[in-house]
Amino acid sequence: MRVLLILSIFFLFFGLFLFLYVKVFQRKNTLVLERPKKNPSIAIIIPARDESMVIEDLLISIEKQTKKINPSHVYVIVEDEFDLTVQITKKHHMEYFVRRKLNLKTKGYAIAELIEDLDSKKKYYDCYFIFDADNVLEENFIEEMMGDYQKGYAVSTGYRALKNKDSYFPFSAGLTFFLINEIRNRLSLKNDGNLILSGTGYYIHGKYIKEWKTFPFHSLTEDYESSLYFTLNGISTHYNENACFYDEQPETYQESLKQRSRWIKGYFTNFLAYQSLFREKKQQKPHNLGSVIEMQIGILPVLFIVLGLVLLLLVSFFTIFSTLRYESMIFFLLLLLEIYLSLVLITDILLWMALKKMDFSKKVFWQVLFYHPIFLISYIHAFFIAFLKKDLGWEKIKRTKRVKK
Repeated sequence: MRVLLILSIFFLFFGLFLFLYVKVFQRKNTLVLERPKKNPSIAIIIPARDESMVIEDLLISIEKQTKKINPSHVYVIVEDEFDLTVQITKKHHMEYFVRRKLNLKTKGYAIAELIEDLDSKKKYYDCYFIFDADNVLEENFIEEMMGDYQKGYAVSTGYRALKNKDSYFPFSAGLTFFLINEIRNRLSLKNDGNLILSGTGYYIHGKYIKEWKTFPFHSLTEDYESSLYFTLNGISTHYNENACFYDEQPETYQESLKQRSRWIKGYFTNFLAYQSLFREKKQQKPHNLGSVIEMQIGILPVLFIVLGLVLLLLVSFFTIFSTLRYESMIFFLLLLLEIYLSLVLITDILLWMALKKMDFSKKVFWQVLFYHPIFLISYIHAFFIAFLKKDLGWEKIKRTKRVKK
């Protein structure tokens, strides 16, 4: 019991130490920007297997952009010629691409197969946007993002808002992306640091696609993998809060659990794979040293603090049953309450920040305020599935027909 207590205290303090260590180096970044073209050619890539229920809303929003996009430069990736998504794509005079390498089962492989096909035809663009089929863009999205391109940013991501914001469960899931963009990425912007991409709604400078002749990120979390790559290679990234797009989140716990388990497995797979590369890069004293250190440490501060709290709870729990003392039970319950209320406070701050970006009802506010802490704790469930289940893959997500208002 004493060993567990010592370990819990060690993990709590070590997590705090790592957090402060990152803060010390966070400002050690210098931007290296790209040379933009005045009138860049733009391609839009949309992986869309069996997405006929939602994709038309995205295609319509692309047609309505203030920065006009040539329909023949919009590429919808499907796995079957008879997918209803194909007919919708044709209706909007956009291009579709049928995959052949179906044994390669991640979103990154789907994008890679299209880019390799374009490369074989010598078709190149100055800027490549990547969207999920369930996205919907505000009318000025592309125009806002092209402002970042003209400033020289090699990669930029927009503000990810919720389509299904009228229910507490998907709203709780959506706060994860709000946390990444509005807190983590915004702070990195202030320090000229590299960002973490979150799945969709971003562009990549055509210079890199032409160099790669493919899309080299094939893991379960190709967005995080690419974020690590951009940091490692000193490639500039940006977050544009004025470029808003809408995204759908899972409506049920089981769907969300599958999604989060995949994220966790993909995160740690990439995190471990890049450790030796980041160690070597640090020795070279790169221009984005702060970001290199931050990405190398990743979520370890949070992980150690959570682990310390879990061990402390276990110590309290075992003490209750070994001594049957009233004081031990009170301490255990108070510790649980303190953790929950701390998460409620964090959620409250996030919700008030979110209110500046989007409208949602008071009912949803109160539901999310008290449910979101439980949603965060359920990441522990997803964590165990990620490490115990071997066959996690790029699975289809159940969609709901919902147009953004």
